[in-house]
Amino acid sequence: MGLVGAGFVAGTAALGFLLAAEVVAATAAVSEAALIYCARHRNMVISLGMIVLEAGLAAGLILMMRSWGWPIMWQATGPALALMLSLGFAAIVKSRLLSRILGHPVSGWRWPLIWAAAAAMVVGQLVILLPEWAELVVGIPAILAAFGAILWVKGFGPEDRELFRMSKDDIAELQLPDPTTGGDAPR
Repeated sequence: MGLVGAGFVAGTAALGFLLAAEVVAATAAVSEAALIYCARHRNMVISLGMIVLEAGLAAGLILMMRSWGWPIMWQATGPALALMLSLGFAAIVKSRLLSRILGHPVSGWRWPLIWAAAAAMVVGQLVILLPEWAELVVGIPAILAAFGAILWVKGFGPEDRELFRMSKDDIAELQLPDPTTGGDAPR
């Protein structure tokens, strides 16, 4: 962000909150896929409540930061923080509702993401010691490599890795259901 100009550096916090909001929204997305079919009206009410909560939090955070005398660039992080918090609220409520409807626990969260994100953050903290041009040239590939390597080691089991090793011929030999008829695919 510093390559664009000094005023853009404060936008890094807003960008961080927006990225965290995407992670938090994953559980809501997993739950919502089922709730659309089994509790569509309650799902819609929760989603509308999330939007109202987000608007209220965004306005409240901006006003609070303004009263504290924070610079306007930092006040701009209020809506991003509000989005993250409201998506977290929706994720918890939707997963609990689906869990109650199904009678089974629902989790869209994958713990290996914590390890991968931690590795990416460590590499990222080391990369910010470099000049800004090197942060982009060296840092982005290094962060992605650290994230991917940890996700590969901790997130994928032997069965998952086998799918990545299969050739087209191996995949063609599998008996997969035919999506148009619901039956087995012809050989």
